[in-house]
Amino acid sequence: MISVGSTVGNYRVVRKLGAGAMATVFLAEHPRISKKVAVKVIHHDLASSPEMVSRFLAEARAASQINHEHVVDILDFGQTPTGENFMIMEYLEGQTISSRIRAAGRLDVMAALHIAMQIVDALQTAHAKGVIHRDLKPDNIYIVKRQGNPDYVKILDFGLAKLLIGSEGI
Repeated sequence: MISVGSTVGNYRVVRKLGAGAMATVFLAEHPRISKKVAVKVIHHDLASSPEMVSRFLAEARAASQINHEHVVDILDFGQTPTGENFMIMEYLEGQTISSRIRAAGRLDVMAALHIAMQIVDALQTAHAKGVIHRDLKPDNIYIVKRQGNPDYVKILDFGLAKLLIGSEGI
């Protein structure tokens, strides 16, 4: 079972970041080059369901197919020797829009517009590639500091995404 201290691919699991209905996400680090990644692991009780494993794979495919700067980057996907399905994603340091609004009370109008334009840009690309998110909410929009931009958007969690083109094309 994947836990703190275990190895997934070339990465050592450092700590648990969070858990949702379908999976747990861990921070992991490459021991030789110190690259940090997020490792998402489908919950053990769901791993025996072919439908849930297929949905987990579809999430990885959907996000990878979009290939957009404002969509979380999926770096790898696989199964451990003990049968646990995982995906390795870029590690993001920041906060969800939900957390930011709770902390600040509201978003400044210009910041909100800037964030919205990035979301629209990413979704336009996703839709053009046949991917519909279907679970876009403040908890699935992450804000990081990148390229001198304190409000750089990354869209997460394509677990409910609808793929409008065949899986062979994705």
